[in-house]
Amino acid sequence: MKKFLFIISLFFISCADNNCGDIVDKYVTDGKYFFTLVSSSGSPSNENSEGGGQAEVTRDVYESFGVGDEYCIK
Repeated sequence: MKKFLFIISLFFISCADNNCGDIVDKYVTDGKYFFTLVSSSGSPSNENSEGGGQAEVTRDVYESFGVGDEYCIK
């Protein structure tokens, strides 16, 4: 049973969405809200790689986060 729980826990850890970064800029364009993210390692990345890029968010999310906060793309 312990092996089964260990394997399940590894599965969830490996599947965890780690697409997070620090907000370095916030902007609104054409009524859409965006964050510019930099990966936690400090290197900029594009939206197709883990840890950063541009993220379109809702107005509520935009207002809930500030520059310097960590945001995870879902």
